[in-house]
Amino acid sequence: MTEADARPVPTGAPGVYLYPEPFERLLADLRTGIAALAADEPFQRLAVPPVIARRTLEQAGYIASFPQLLGTVHSYAGTPKEWAALAPLTGSGGPWHQRQEITDLVLLPAACYPVYASLAGMELAEPVRYAVEAGCFRQERTTETGRLRSFRMAELVTAGTEEHCLDWRDRWLDRMADWLTDCSLKPAVEVADDPFFGATAPLYRAAQRRQQLKFELRVELAEGLVQAVASANVHRDHFGEAFGFTAAGSTGQTACAAFGLERIALALLHVHGPHPDRWPAAVRAATTGGHA
Repeated sequence: MTEADARPVPTGAPGVYLYPEPFERLLADLRTGIAALAADEPFQRLAVPPVIARRTLEQAGYIASFPQLLGTVHSYAGTPKEWAALAPLTGSGGPWHQRQEITDLVLLPAACYPVYASLAGMELAEPVRYAVEAGCFRQERTTETGRLRSFRMAELVTAGTEEHCLDWRDRWLDRMADWLTDCSLKPAVEVADDPFFGATAPLYRAAQRRQQLKFELRVELAEGLVQAVASANVHRDHFGEAFGFTAAGSTGQTACAAFGLERIALALLHVHGPHPDRWPAAVRAATTGGHA
């Protein structure tokens, strides 16, 4: 691999990579492009940590819906004396972790969940908008390109009335598709086949089919391999109910636009080659939203 090669470097863990400097510069360009897309709206920026309260995901319904993707945080729960008996096992590969217990934290599966919890108990006099990015984790079971366990997600989140959230989602779906098209990625916009709230919420599954709550923007990441790199979603009043916030006297509704930064970068490398410094100037300008 040459110095300017932006392709990720595999590690000993499937779905976990090292990222060279050219790849990180490409992600910085994508952040600039997303910020340019959002420049006409008053988004409040929040830094989101890579862990979240387990109780928050329980309230949000994520654990009931996607237990196979969840990463929990465990910690040693014994005494120093008890650890003295376990410590030798660390060198032999023995069950040194047998006294580990689940903590109040889990690994963050999507950047937007802390935002919904932060609105708990609020009455929203007008729509709120947040821009967030976080390192996320999902226990993916495949090793195909782009199917990452550790990845970075940028999201734009809004909460307000039903009309606001539906209009906002539709506008952002078009905006995201246009941006990816400008980057020569040829996105296909499809209704997602994974409902937000899984088997525990049949009403939301029906709404997903009937009202098209979640749209994915899918592009090719490798020869013959198409994956979602972004999505535009409306959740109706699910999070308003879960966290008790309202808008205009009714249960608050939410929507989000999500960007998988590594997946978008991998798609660009697939289409334009592993050396971003050799890409046409028009492509580089498109990734940054026209900002050189």
